[in-house]
Amino acid sequence: MELTDEVARRAVAALHRPWWKPADPFLLSLLMQRDAEQNIRTVRLGIVAAAFVNSLFCFLDYLLLPDVANTLIMVRLGVGILFVAVVELAARNTRSLPLIHLSAALGIVVAAIGWLIPALQTGQQVTLSQFMIFGTIFVLGANLFFNFRFWLSALSSATVTFAFVYGLMVSLDTNDIARWVLSLYFVSILAFSLYLSWRLSLERYNSFLHSLQAQIQEKVAIEKGQQLEKIAETDPLTGLRNRRAISQDFLNLTRNGLAENEQIGLILIDVDYFKRFNDSLGHHAGDECLIALARLFSETAAEVGAVAGRHGGEEFVILSKVNSPGRLVELTELFCRRVEALAIPHPDRGDDRHIITISAGATMTRNDGSLELTILLQQADRALYTSKFAGRATFTIYDPTEAARDASGKNLAELLKLAISRNLVSLVYQPFIDTKSNDVIGYESLMRMRDFDGSVISPAVFIPVAEQTGAIHQLGRWAIERACHDIATHGLGEVVSVNVSAVQLKTPGFPLQVTEIIGQYGISPKKLALEVTEGIDIALETQAQKNIEQLRSFGVQVWLDDFGTGFAGLAWLRRFDFDVVKIDRAFLHDCETTRGSSMLHDMVRLLRNRGVHVLVEGVETKTQVELLKRLGVNTMQGYYLGRPEPLATVLAHRAATHWG
Repeated sequence: MELTDEVARRAVAALHRPWWKPADPFLLSLLMQRDAEQNIRTVRLGIVAAAFVNSLFCFLDYLLLPDVANTLIMVRLGVGILFVAVVELAARNTRSLPLIHLSAALGIVVAAIGWLIPALQTGQQVTLSQFMIFGTIFVLGANLFFNFRFWLSALSSATVTFAFVYGLMVSLDTNDIARWVLSLYFVSILAFSLYLSWRLSLERYNSFLHSLQAQIQEKVAIEKGQQLEKIAETDPLTGLRNRRAISQDFLNLTRNGLAENEQIGLILIDVDYFKRFNDSLGHHAGDECLIALARLFSETAAEVGAVAGRHGGEEFVILSKVNSPGRLVELTELFCRRVEALAIPHPDRGDDRHIITISAGATMTRNDGSLELTILLQQADRALYTSKFAGRATFTIYDPTEAARDASGKNLAELLKLAISRNLVSLVYQPFIDTKSNDVIGYESLMRMRDFDGSVISPAVFIPVAEQTGAIHQLGRWAIERACHDIATHGLGEVVSVNVSAVQLKTPGFPLQVTEIIGQYGISPKKLALEVTEGIDIALETQAQKNIEQLRSFGVQVWLDDFGTGFAGLAWLRRFDFDVVKIDRAFLHDCETTRGSSMLHDMVRLLRNRGVHVLVEGVETKTQVELLKRLGVNTMQGYYLGRPEPLATVLAHRAATHWG
């Protein structure tokens, strides 16, 4: 049954209709259609049972009315066999419920009258007047046994009642009192059974209406949920899938299984010199450019069976099944070529081209498909950066063994040496929100880096190179110094956290370096928190353990970041007393499923039982905020509550809030 708008309208009207008004015939027909198979089974079994019970009365015919017993027995058996066959043929051949009901009702009437006519010829009139009481079984059967439509129940039962009353009043040779008493009895049984039949029919109808209402409400809720889900998974500017949706698409590809020779390819696309395009033509033109590119990516992805999404800013991501590195090359080249064919004018590129082009980095899963999406994105990001170093308007396939990778690494290493002196690095601050009061209680500092031309370099690209080259020591010290300076100058709440690398944690003298910086700026050690990610394996590093213990003894807070994503989370909880544990965003985003919600609840309960302050990151919706409040989480962080912003923006917002 399809829940159309017409069905919904009629169901709502029927629910508000007074009980004495007739039922909606259209909805009644739907009810009969819905229960047709069950009703057909009921009638088929019922007519067999009725014929069997009717045949049992042959014994009483022989015992009480012996002079006409042979005729009565033949009628009972003949009518029973006939109508069992008629109903069965109708059920097998037509499957028409009205015809089957009509056949069964006719069988009841014929069986009752067919027995009554020869029975009235008996010489045992007094005995017959007593035996006729059992005729009410036909009346009750017609009204209560077969789930007939009410009009059919009423017609068949009234016909049987009329026949028996007529026989009592006209043909039966007995006293008047017996006639009137028996007639009144038959009429009473008719009225009582008709009332019950009407009530049962009404209850079935009302139950059907309430069932329809529940289905309609469920349909509306599902449609609304689908709309909200579409909104939550759609980039508002371009209409493409957003990061959240792309993550789900990747999970679907891995869960649904890949063919033996299939892998998942990922292409990360960046629009070349897009900042200059915006500066020259304005943000409206920039938006129009992104929309045009998004349309192209969506159409191209549909052609090749891929999925296109917006990764953020001027970056796009493509997911596709691929069967070889060669196929990945073909797809990446196709997207680059299609963009150039659009020939969108670019007035200020700084090179000899005058149209919009893209740079791309591509990678693919291993044969077993075991790589995580975050790893693929990091690999594609590094390949994309290689494309930028190669002059843009090109693409690179990620390959750790490729010699060309060394050139970009060297170029980035040189850039890292000059990053601080050339002011290429900066900090942005993302707020921590107290769950109970909704107040900002502090900030996480995040490092950002730009190339000489102003283009952004992802931390996923420059941090690994900084760790490999040792530049992380200089960058890490600068980040702590800058955070402490901003704390001393502007306060920035109760605490500011700084992410630290495993390389820093394993360095002798690192705690002393931190305390010197704190002393230099004269701030309380508890105002500074160092975030240690669970994803790095330092559990067996003796020096790292000593450094963490020394930092905490000096009063510096040490937080465990990305809890649940690494391999040593519980071991770390046993080994160290962290001031705060940050649960990774993936567990919050999985709460749309019952299993994911239970997992987050268990994690929060585990941490609270250990007396740990719980912070959940990645909050993107009001629903997630309400969930974390119900779970008793201490602190929240995410784009819904506040995005990473430069210090000047943070201070301006704080001043405006305070003024208001």
